Amino acid sequence: MYLKDITHTLGSELSRKRIALCVTASISITEAPRIARLLMRHGAEVIPILTPRACEFVSPMIFEWSTGNSPITKLTGRVEHVELVSEPSKKVDLILIAPCTANTMAKISSGISDEPVSTLVCTALGSGIPILIASAMHEPMLKNPIIQKARKNLEQAGVKFIEGKLIESKSKLAEPEVILRAVIAELTNSRNDKASLLSAPTHTNDGNSFANNNLIITAGPTREPIDQVRFISNASSGKMGVALAEEALSKGAKSVCLIHGPGVTVPEEFKNGDSRAQVKSVTTSQEMQDAVLSALSKGGKNVLISAGAPADYSLSRVRGKISTSEKPTLKLELGATKKIITVAKEKFPKTFVVAFKAEYGLNSKELSRKALETLRTSRADMVVANDVGNKTIGFGSDYNEVSVFTRDHKARNVPRASKKEIAHEVLRIAAEEIARIDARS
Repeated sequence: MYLKDITHTLGSELSRKRIALCVTASISITEAPRIARLLMRHGAEVIPILTPRACEFVSPMIFEWSTGNSPITKLTGRVEHVELVSEPSKKVDLILIAPCTANTMAKISSGISDEPVSTLVCTALGSGIPILIASAMHEPMLKNPIIQKARKNLEQAGVKFIEGKLIESKSKLAEPEVILRAVIAELTNSRNDKASLLSAPTHTNDGNSFANNNLIITAGPTREPIDQVRFISNASSGKMGVALAEEALSKGAKSVCLIHGPGVTVPEEFKNGDSRAQVKSVTTSQEMQDAVLSALSKGGKNVLISAGAPADYSLSRVRGKISTSEKPTLKLELGATKKIITVAKEKFPKTFVVAFKAEYGLNSKELSRKALETLRTSRADMVVANDVGNKTIGFGSDYNEVSVFTRDHKARNVPRASKKEIAHEVLRIAAEEIARIDARS
């Protein structure tokens, strides 16, 4: 069906997953079609369920267009709420209420089932189907002790909440990308829980998920001080590293630690919207190295993606400020900084390391030679190489074009695309490599 032709365009993390998207009468309902399309772009089949009041806010036809499925807007003799919970061919893998009003939250907590959304959720409670709620309401309603008690009751029943932000006395609906990551994480965790109960193999890396992995990702430049007010640096924006961090969360990573240099724009939802995400701000190359080693020292199954551009040279800082009138010319003696990936691999040899190699003005043959040399000398497991001499990609751009080299000397060329799409492909290849290593061990 052409309405579903966007399915899998951004990933397959939700492939073969059926998600009931329940929509209630909040002004945030305007975000619901976008949430539906985003879930579909990551592989999900989305079944829309609307309360009668929600149908007054937005025409159900919009949800038929956005999902390719007829929305459920009333209870009928088909008992749709039972079909979606228990009938094998119709059963959903997850129920998402976004947006959820205080009214619906209170009804579900009290066991009231008088319209499709509350009836479906009350039927599903205790069934083992994950239920996520992304609420939206005014701050006084949020602080209402009865609503707070309703939320606590739902949490005790196994319902999980996706937090939004409190802005202008309103508890806003979480960003669609934050909701997407929560859905992927919940379904990934559910799959792993079931696998452990069945004594399945411990590794679950299927080429899409990093559920067992802690990802440490560097982004942006570092600064090496000349004196107290001046420094040397480079033009890196950190956009590639941030895209990788966001994509890693979308793929259900166990945790993601983003270590970034000055000037990097970190999305607010990444800093505040996901308990699996940590952010560490650094300035110098040594600080970036120390932060990486600290993150790796916590143990676990670690993946280091060195997408940052730490300064290659440093110098001894001069105290105070150098006076140009006293020194009309200035000579600086620079020393090479340590390669973070090399130090990390020496201290934590089991870490899977993805190195980024930025070159300038090289042809594809020379770029390949440089990348393979880095693969050999740094002991990295993967090298992602690109030419920052191309002004339409690389530093500062929203686009990139890379070649990915792996230990078996295979080269995969990823043509010009958004950095989000590049991140998706890089992580897909990394997941395949990790799975291949796991299969050998």
